Amino acid sequence: MAVDDVSYTAKEVSAHNTPADAWMIIHGSVYDVTKYLQDHPGGADVLLDAAGKDASEDFDNAGHSEDAFDIMAEYRVGSFVGTSRKAAPAVKVVISSAPEIVKSSKAVVGIGAAAVVALGTAGLYHATSHRGLWPGLTKVPTPRTLGGKTQGLGFFEGFLIASAVFGLAGTVLSRKFLKLVNTYPSFMHYPPHLKLPKRVKPEILNQAGWLHPTDFQSLPLVKKDLIAPNTYFLAFELPTKESVLGLPIGQHVAITATVDGQTVTRSYTPVSNNADRGTLELVIKCYPAGKLTGGYLANLDIGDQVKFRGPKGAMRYKRGYCKRIGMLAGGSGITPMYQLIRAICEDERDTTEISLIYANRTEDDILLRDELEAFARKYPKNLKIHYLLDNPPPAWEGGVGFVTKDTMVARFPAADPDTKIMLCGPPGMVNAAKKALVELGFQKPGVMSKMSDQIFCF
Repeated sequence: MAVDDVSYTAKEVSAHNTPADAWMIIHGSVYDVTKYLQDHPGGADVLLDAAGKDASEDFDNAGHSEDAFDIMAEYRVGSFVGTSRKAAPAVKVVISSAPEIVKSSKAVVGIGAAAVVALGTAGLYHATSHRGLWPGLTKVPTPRTLGGKTQGLGFFEGFLIASAVFGLAGTVLSRKFLKLVNTYPSFMHYPPHLKLPKRVKPEILNQAGWLHPTDFQSLPLVKKDLIAPNTYFLAFELPTKESVLGLPIGQHVAITATVDGQTVTRSYTPVSNNADRGTLELVIKCYPAGKLTGGYLANLDIGDQVKFRGPKGAMRYKRGYCKRIGMLAGGSGITPMYQLIRAICEDERDTTEISLIYANRTEDDILLRDELEAFARKYPKNLKIHYLLDNPPPAWEGGVGFVTKDTMVARFPAADPDTKIMLCGPPGMVNAAKKALVELGFQKPGVMSKMSDQIFCF
């Protein structure tokens, strides 16, 4: 598709960032990859992550075959007005190490052929010099005649032909040998259908950031939404748009405030993580009688400053922690579970299997439902959800009643060294669950939770 006359700005391209309309910039050209999503060897998610953005650097890091730009040509819609993040040739991606490898391969082939000829010539010289024949051989040979008839080629002519034949054979054999020991000498020589390993993203989820473990610092409230009965989504702005919160997965923050002349401090688990630069987001159930929630957080206005400290907690989840996790959450106890669920599902290399039982009083009390179900649909091998309601609506298809031992037997993985259980919710539910889990063969947890516990309580 030749569309050199159409130009697009970064703002125009950024508007095309959905599965139904996905554009991207690669080395000064704009591509509409919507119809290519399902055919991409690396999967649709790779392209969707870059939709609406300049993907030049990611494109180079992934490595592509020599005909990648030929394949992409039909998806090109125009040129980019601006400077790409990484300058590169407009026709082919050039990876610096590739030419050296290819050239060295050709050099080995040439050296092999030259060696055959050189050795043959040296042998000839050695044999003839001892017999006084060399001066005669250096003369230009001519066909000999005998009785008016032209004779066949002499020794020297035969030697030259034989050397050429052996040199050619050596070249062919050298090429075949190199192909066996170095099938794909560079990323440029991978066939287009071969799925390459995805680029490993930097480990930012557990790095330090804005939070301080001992000093309280203030952040302004920039968004407040009532998302369920007495439950608010609160978003706070970090100092800059690129600031990292600095909260390891599984940990929480402390909020402090003076309420009715008393200093009150409580801990909450954010639903945002270090990947959400520039923001700290919470989902908090505000009880009317709660000192900090009902007496302070529920009454916050946009622009109000709130004091935070952290990180806190015994859990610091990292990939490989275990193979299977059974999670039991009640009400707002879903927030630490959601933090782990999100980290596991969004990590393409994390194969941990999660079985979540989420208990609430009514269907309206289910928090983060859309987000949880989106993860379950997109990553069915990572997450399975079972809802329990005390007061279900007439058409309810989930579970009904309290969490029982039978429910956990049916929904949780069996006790095993590679299995962990995580609990968060009302004390009555958590204590009953711990007792039932011990009866099912899980190790009894200590008074203070540790990461090594088979049953971990947030």
